[in-house]
Amino acid sequence: MPTPTRFREHIRIDLAVPAPGRAVRRAGVAGRCLRITATDVVERSGIRLSSPARTWCDLAPYCSVPELVAAADWAVRGRLVDPERLRAAISAHPDHRQRAKLHAAAELVDASSESTKESELRALVALAGLPAVEGNVEVFDGRGRFVARVDLLFRAYGEVLEYHGDHHRTDLRQWRHDRTREAELESLGLHVMEVTNADLATPRLLVARIARNLQRRGWRSELAVSRWFPAG
Repeated sequence: MPTPTRFREHIRIDLAVPAPGRAVRRAGVAGRCLRITATDVVERSGIRLSSPARTWCDLAPYCSVPELVAAADWAVRGRLVDPERLRAAISAHPDHRQRAKLHAAAELVDASSESTKESELRALVALAGLPAVEGNVEVFDGRGRFVARVDLLFRAYGEVLEYHGDHHRTDLRQWRHDRTREAELESLGLHVMEVTNADLATPRLLVARIARNLQRRGWRSELAVSRWFPAG
């Protein structure tokens, strides 16, 4: 299950015992005592693990809503869990303080998302109160020729959002392909906005920029930022 890169700074094993047991204290191990049920546990290669749905719920204190959406999108897309099971896990989760946050993330889950960062970007759009956006849309020209499959499209405003990882910059062939693809899309009247990981790190600046582009194309509303919109 994808987690934020900041987690990699603290590589350790999370070892839990059922309540009322005593958490393990050992170097390189994060010991926990959890209230769990039989359905919260699965076995893989002889190791007892928390189920995908329970693991996702347990991430809530450490992840933003967009990060939770990205993890859930991945799990649902990989058929490790389904949205109904996620909702059931939320209702059964013993930490009542996290349930509202988890429900907010579950409402935004979309298995059609094809990458973690695309999921995060789509969630930010929704949490900012921007117009409805479509994911992974195929674009054709007037003669029916396929032009591109875009990450996110505000169809009513002709605005495209494309997430670009570092390989779009470092791979010369990819960079040239992107420039041609962008030119093709803009020749059809679409405006393409590229988004990078640095943009996702400053989400308020990012959605303000998206809003200005949409307003330039006829959107007449204002941002209505949710309480679950991440700081930054």
